[in-house]
Amino acid sequence: MSKLGNEFFNNSKIGDKSTDHIIGLETFKKSLEMNYYAEVSIGNYGLKKESANLTIDIKCNFSLNESLFYLNKISPNQGTLNESSPKKTILFLRAYSELKKLNTLYVDISELTISLTDTTILISKIYNQSIADQAENIFTELVQHNLYYTKGLNETPFEMFIPVFEEDTLESDTKLRNIVSDNNNTNDYFGFWGMYYDQTEEAAIYDLNTKTIIHGDIQILSE
Repeated sequence: MSKLGNEFFNNSKIGDKSTDHIIGLETFKKSLEMNYYAEVSIGNYGLKKESANLTIDIKCNFSLNESLFYLNKISPNQGTLNESSPKKTILFLRAYSELKKLNTLYVDISELTISLTDTTILISKIYNQSIADQAENIFTELVQHNLYYTKGLNETPFEMFIPVFEEDTLESDTKLRNIVSDNNNTNDYFGFWGMYYDQTEEAAIYDLNTKTIIHGDIQILSE
């Protein structure tokens, strides 16, 4: 099992950039803190003042199971939800939508980290607006696969990385080209997730298609 950079990461970020040019960021932060009973910190790795590439860390005093249960019970206090509306992430997406409306600069989310009492979930961007686009589906899969990646509810991984890729460092590899060119698709979130468990030193891979925990070389790239 190879680990790139810091554990799963091959992280090219160099220093956190200013957030002063992002309108409404404090309101967005307070909305997340109120709706998710959390402490929230937000950084920006945007390379230009005309854009913002946010890293959002949501720290909650809940376990994974408590958080997934809460997300299933969210009842927005305004607006009408139709069958296709997001339900678990509606409050997050509404706040994010308002943030984008307030800004003329391009706003995206590079990383979303959810720090819970028994695990940390890190979701990485794999194409433009991918985290906002797939947040509802990701948390739906977290709920549906919970029995399997927790080994029958017996062992919660203390770190989860969404997604990870089978490792191939050749620049000509299609997957790597897609990552670099923001040409991934939604299915790339639902192939493999990286896991760390207390009982083992090495990382494991959760295969969503077979609902099994496997070992092998994996890679995740950060912006």
